[in-house]
Amino acid sequence: MRITDMNSWAVVRFLAAVGKIIGYHLPCRNVSSKFFFFPFLHVGGAEKVHADIVNCVADSKPWVFFTKRSVNSKFRKLYSPNIRLFNFWALLKYAYPLSVGIMAGLINRHKKPVVFGSNSLFFYLMLPHLRPDVLKIDLLHAFGGGAEHFSLPIVDRLDFRVVINDGVLAELNSQYTSHGLAPSLLARVVLIENMVQLPERPPKKGDVPRLRVLYVGRSGVEKRVHLVGRTARQCREESLSAEFVLVGDLKTSVEATDHESCLFMGEVSDLDELSRIYDEADVLLLTSSREGFPLVVMEAMAHGVVPICTRVGGIPRHVLQGNNGFLVKNGEEEKIVGDMVTILRTLSEDRVLLGNLSRAAFDHASAAFGPKKFCSAYRNLLQNR
Repeated sequence: MRITDMNSWAVVRFLAAVGKIIGYHLPCRNVSSKFFFFPFLHVGGAEKVHADIVNCVADSKPWVFFTKRSVNSKFRKLYSPNIRLFNFWALLKYAYPLSVGIMAGLINRHKKPVVFGSNSLFFYLMLPHLRPDVLKIDLLHAFGGGAEHFSLPIVDRLDFRVVINDGVLAELNSQYTSHGLAPSLLARVVLIENMVQLPERPPKKGDVPRLRVLYVGRSGVEKRVHLVGRTARQCREESLSAEFVLVGDLKTSVEATDHESCLFMGEVSDLDELSRIYDEADVLLLTSSREGFPLVVMEAMAHGVVPICTRVGGIPRHVLQGNNGFLVKNGEEEKIVGDMVTILRTLSEDRVLLGNLSRAAFDHASAAFGPKKFCSAYRNLLQNR
């Protein structure tokens, strides 16, 4: 049974109906009529994207609700002061289905409301309780996180679905077809690629003796951070002049025998400090088994950092083999490590090539990942009444 099927239970319907009455009479009003539902406030690529989206309409003073417990609230500062943030996740989670009804009732009393969600089960559970004329939009970052499955029963209620690359669009097409969903539902899918802030000029790379290799991110199983550690160890064993810098809560994800080959920076939430780290780096490693299109690749390229990535998800759309970065076949782990070491040796020995790739990465990011295009697309979508 899918968890969204609980909406059909009589007791759930009753409690949600009671909640809708309560929500409708709450003495508060959202002047923007824009409501966003995201799981977390903590540090992460998806969390950065969520803040970027809401900031595009910050002038309207939207409301944002966080539906799960965050590890920390370090990304609270990314949101404009105009945005109201509500982090009473425990009430939303543990007071279900009353909480779903309360939120739906509150939203339904607004004129022309817009509801936007991503990676949030609460958001999908709430959709059937909203008025038909409420504009409902979700964002699907990638397949594999679960949202693509638990959202299936209610995709016909979505007015728009946002995807961040062609790969996710193709997977949605395949999923809809295999589940016998109406082809017209695919016409509601909108492609909007993520954004990054761009430096005014490309940082100069390759002018230090040691190659500076960077990993930035979290430690999920699919990230395979242990391969970064193995790559660092093999480079040291082969006397390759390279320093490996890991940003994130990653020590437990790297094998103990590889720790001495890595410099662990810990979690960095200050964007100026993170920008400095990118400016000082030459190469980004990404060893994931699956991805959408990671924000870290966009940020790295914007700072002229050459990406070396496994060929997964939407990465090949922007990382062009031998032009602005390198792609490694997503195969056996030891082969991935060996291929990355070979590429790193080439870049360490050929600094002219490194410089050319760095400039190409910066130029590609400048053309593809600018904030103006991103915000224009989201403003148009969120005002589509």
